[in-house]
Amino acid sequence: MIASICLLESPVLTCADKNFVLKTCNNTDIPDLCAQILLSDLRSVNATDVRGLTDIALDIAARSADSASSHASDLSDKYAGLPEQEPLDSCTQGWAEAADDLRDAQEQVDEANYTAAARIINEADDNGDDCDKAFADKGLKSVMADVDKTTSDQVDLAADLIDLLNVP
Repeated sequence: MIASICLLESPVLTCADKNFVLKTCNNTDIPDLCAQILLSDLRSVNATDVRGLTDIALDIAARSADSASSHASDLSDKYAGLPEQEPLDSCTQGWAEAADDLRDAQEQVDEANYTAAARIINEADDNGDDCDKAFADKGLKSVMADVDKTTSDQVDLAADLIDLLNVP
C-alpha cells in the first residue's frame, strides 16, 4: 500500500528515492522546505548520498542566484533614474557574486573540502542579504523581496546540507 501511495504521488519517484530525500531533509533545520526544493529537481532521485544532494542543492541555488541577478538587472533598467535603481544595481552585483560563490562551493564539495564549502556558502548568503539591505538603507520597499526570499531559502538549504557533511 505504501509503495502504491508513493507511486501515485509522482510517477517519476520511487518510494525509496523519495524516502532518502525525506530522511536527509529531516536532518536539516528546514525539513519541509528542503523536501520541496530537492523533490522539485528530478536529479535528486538519483542521489545516493548527502554529498550528491548537496551538489544538487548548490546547483539549484546557483541557478536561482543567476536568475535573481538577471531579474534585478532587468528591473534596474525599468527603474532607471528612480531611487530603486541603485539598490537594484547592488542586487544585480550581489546575486551574481553569490552565484559565483556557490559554484566555487560546488568545487569544494567535489574535493570533499566541506569546511571551505561552508565558508563560501556563507559568503554567498551574505551577498544575497546585501540586496535587501540596499533597499532598507534607502528607506525603500524591496521590489526583489520574493526573489530574494526564494533564492536565500535555496542557499540556506545548501548550507544545511553542508553542515550534515561537515560533522566531525
